[in-house]
This record gives sequence, structure tokens and C-alpha cells, in this order.
Amino acid sequence: MKNIFYTLLIALFIVSCGNNDSSPESNSGNSSESNKTAVCLQNYNYQYEKLLTKDDIAKYVTIDEASYKIKISSITGKYGSCSYEWLSDRPDLEIEISGVIIKGPDKNRVVIKQLDFYTDEQLKLYSQESAIALFDQSYKKLSQQEYNELLENLKKQYADNPTEYERAKGFLDARMNLIYEPVNDLADRAYWKWNDTYGLELAVLSGAAHFTIETKVTAQADTTLDAAINLAKEVLAKCNN
Repeated sequence: MKNIFYTLLIALFIVSCGNNDSSPESNSGNSSESNKTAVCLQNYNYQYEKLLTKDDIAKYVTIDEASYKIKISSITGKYGSCSYEWLSDRPDLEIEISGVIIKGPDKNRVVIKQLDFYTDEQLKLYSQESAIALFDQSYKKLSQQEYNELLENLKKQYADNPTEYERAKGFLDARMNLIYEPVNDLADRAYWKWNDTYGLELAVLSGAAHFTIETKVTAQADTTLDAAINLAKEVLAKCNN
């Protein structure tokens, strides 16, 4: 449920009504090097298991081979993913669902997902001059003025569909309460957030390309962030060599 919520929430701000006919380098407003990276990432054709491999992960964390599992999503494209899991030495998690306490192993976990590419149509729809500005719109803390502008965009987009407008407005209201922290010196932009139960989410932008890495390899946000940054760099390095 958590992953579905965030997928829909991010989609609210980045999905246009038109078809995606633009190449990544044509619309990002970023450096030529970043745009080349975006084209390279697109050429991987959403093979997430090649963008971030087990060997990449093993450079930064110890993997328990006995419990190690890889899962490649049956869904392809931008909603696809590749996840790596293995047992940790942390205590079991206790999660309350509908008043019932459920216990389960607090596994180490690395996921790469949601590779996508901004288009000219999206920049135009959301009145942004660059991919950086549109990415910031999705992750940085919103001011009241920015909230009002996004709300006006939603009113235009769903002018003939009041039910979908109310649904989209609900996501926008929830977006106001999401707090991501910026990461310096990683790609063109990057933001992260931490949850004690689910771990760390790191969103990365390079040129028109953006992807998400979810990680929980320690119980601390700072050490997990270090690992996530290194993993993101492994992805980017595949297109910068």
C-alpha cells in the first residue's frame, strides 16, 4: 500500500496527458553531460537488474548469501523494479495494521525503481522551464504559493472531471506533508527521506532521467543514506564511463 501511494503521488506531478514522444536530451534544460546520461539510461530499456547489480551492492554492504533473494518485477517500464533482500541482525519489526500487531523480520533491502524521463509536454503542462524545476516541484518542501499554483494546474487538467480533481487534490494535500531532504553533489538533483520501518527513499535526477532507490541496510538514517548515495553513483557510473 505504501509503495502504491507514493507511486500515485509522484505520478500526479510528472505524468502529462499527452504521449511521450520526446527524447530525453531535448527537454531537460540541463547540461549536455547529464542529457547523455539520460539517453544512456533509456538505452538500458528498464532492465533494472542491470542498472544496479548484486555486485554493485556488495561493494558497500555485506550480503548474507544464505538468505539472499532477487526479485525482478513482472511489470515493465517506469513502474517496474528490481529488489534485493537478505536477512539482517536487527530485531523483528512490529507493525500495527487495523489494531493488530504483526511481527516480521526486518530484512536488509535494496530496490531500484521508477526510472522515467521528463518530456517537453510535462514541462509545458506544469509551467516549468527545466527538468530540475519540475523535479524540485515533486520533492522540495512546497510553499503556499507553489501549492496554489499546482492546484490551479489540477483545476485546468481535470476541468471536465470533478471526481478525478478531488482525488488529485487529495494527493496534493498529502504532498504538502511530505518532507524530503536535499542531497548535495549527487547528479543534477537528489532528495531523500527516512522511515524507521521501511528505511530510506532516495530520488535522483540526471538530465531528463529520474529514478528511485529504496534502501534499508542499517537501523540508522545517516549510514543508510551513505550506502544509498553510493548505489545511486553506481547506476550513474554505468553511463559516465
